[in-house]
Amino acid sequence: MTSQEENLAKLQEITTGLANELIALTPEFMNEIQFEICSTPDGGADIGLIENHPEVKNVGLSPEVYDFCSQYLRLIRQTAAGWQRSVITLKENAGEWKITVDFEYAE
Repeated sequence: MTSQEENLAKLQEITTGLANELIALTPEFMNEIQFEICSTPDGGADIGLIENHPEVKNVGLSPEVYDFCSQYLRLIRQTAAGWQRSVITLKENAGEWKITVDFEYAE
């Protein structure tokens, strides 16, 4: 396995861990969760739940979420040139969660 393949596998592992933690933190009646990780101009990052449901304001992020995001940021910046933002969408249907990730890059 190449270094790039290893990084992508690790990124998938981190994303899955983050998704599982977000699912655990979110009230059961919410069947869709959107979470974003954004690069900031100063080299930092912003993270948070996208407010697509009124109750999302009451969901606190755990230390594990911050840890997963820190790992994610280090790895995505190494593997994806020009990366700006990731939106992780989790949708539940009949007890099963589907994860999709949309990436945005600098032009």
